[in-house]
Amino acid sequence: MSALIESRSENYLRFSRRSMGALLAEVLVIGTLCMVMTLWPGSGQYWMVQAGWLLPVAITIGLVTLQRTTLRGGRWRPDVAEVRTIMDDEWRRVNLNRAMRFAFTGVLILQVPLGLTLAHLPALRAVIAMATATTTVGMTTLISLFLYFDRETRDAG
Repeated sequence: MSALIESRSENYLRFSRRSMGALLAEVLVIGTLCMVMTLWPGSGQYWMVQAGWLLPVAITIGLVTLQRTTLRGGRWRPDVAEVRTIMDDEWRRVNLNRAMRFAFTGVLILQVPLGLTLAHLPALRAVIAMATATTTVGMTTLISLFLYFDRETRDAG
């Protein structure tokens, strides 16, 4: 029975990490599309209007495929003891806090160069571009660093 529980825990942990990787890819794609639409109006809007429904469909198909391959047909249920153990793990919370501190610092440092870079745009487009870039960089940094910190071993010694 213990091997079955460890296997289920490993599957849930693997699914959690892979879903964070999928979220990272989604943030990058959506952030890039929004930046293209803001910086070069007319280039991205046509695609988004004509084929905008493809993005949610692709994300749904990707997530269902990820769940089916990682959990082997099981479901991610937050009330399962293994899932609660993974989500309440102190090491993961410490890693998430470390990643948040670095991402926040990176976003604060980014504001001045980003504002100077976008100063040539009209005010509304510059504000939208700054918001999009800030959100994309912040989320990308947070998820990337969390995945990096989470892969480290707990006790190296």
